[in-house]
Amino acid sequence: MAKLKRNIIQLVEDPKANEIKLQTYLTPHFISFEIVYEAMDLIDDIEDENSTMKPREIADRLMDMVVKIYDNQFTVKDLKERMHAPDGMNALREQVVFITQGQQTEETRNFIQNMK
Repeated sequence: MAKLKRNIIQLVEDPKANEIKLQTYLTPHFISFEIVYEAMDLIDDIEDENSTMKPREIADRLMDMVVKIYDNQFTVKDLKERMHAPDGMNALREQVVFITQGQQTEETRNFIQNMK
């Protein structure tokens, strides 16, 4: 099989549990280039200095994009309820950057390497 880049996102399994366990999701093996176009448009909209988008709309659009990137393995509701808040916006942006630029975090590279 070809070595296609993949990415991960981690969500808390049960936010109400005493012991926090993370559930790790991998991007599909193949992500169409069409999604790159959508991600680039989203980044353009977010970075446009004339944009009237409010922070909540930016978060909503990022979450929609991330769910699409991961081919609906989880929902927007899952992201809202199970993503750790202090890292949330940065984690969402990193997912979109991965799609547009193919940049993996060190954590992702290590996780995928340990899967083998």
